Amino acid sequence: MQKPGVISDYLDSLKDALSFDRSLSRCVRQEVEDHLREAVAADPTRDRLEAERRAVANFGDPHVIAAQFAIVSLARETRRASVAVILVIAAVFATMKARVAWYGVTQWTTSDHTRAVGAMVGSIDRYAFWLSFIVAIAALAYIGSHRIPVTLHGGYRKQLRRSFLLCAAATTTLVVSVISDGMLTALRLLATELSAASLVPIFSMAIEIGCAGVLIFQLRAITRRAASTALLVKT
Repeated sequence: MQKPGVISDYLDSLKDALSFDRSLSRCVRQEVEDHLREAVAADPTRDRLEAERRAVANFGDPHVIAAQFAIVSLARETRRASVAVILVIAAVFATMKARVAWYGVTQWTTSDHTRAVGAMVGSIDRYAFWLSFIVAIAALAYIGSHRIPVTLHGGYRKQLRRSFLLCAAATTTLVVSVISDGMLTALRLLATELSAASLVPIFSMAIEIGCAGVLIFQLRAITRRAASTALLVKT
């Protein structure tokens, strides 16, 4: 005879399946537990153990349920990433404009022998930045045009992969732009002696690098979650 605690065992299986994401695991466990307890309370039988068995059986296989929650969570994270890319690009753009305005106010220019290099790097910077912006808009539009399905299917997993690749492409080109900004800033700093005024471009570059780092960290987290979700779906 099965020991009491059928629901607890079921919840433990569900929690273990989602162990790669502790926050998601806790939320799912609580949500499913509330549902199962309600089902047991509404069951007309007086045998609580039998009511728990019935509630668990009706709810479904814990790995299937975990996979559904995991892919929904992955979809939401991917959507948030696409929005984050747009916001970071906007922040980088504002920082770039502020730095250029500072150069204008202080009449800070590059030296004659670095202008050719600066012009080339500047072109790369502009093309990379606007390409990043265009790809980020495309990523957000693509993700927004696909609803999260009720049931899992291979087509939706491909859509998520494409969405992630668009976000990764936007991030990569943005990183190229930030690196170019860093080179341009370095050329200007080399043309003059370091002073208190130098802190403005240096600080602005630190902001840009920090923004790019946030995106890279977020995409890395999504990559790990996607790998864990793929293994869960195959289970």
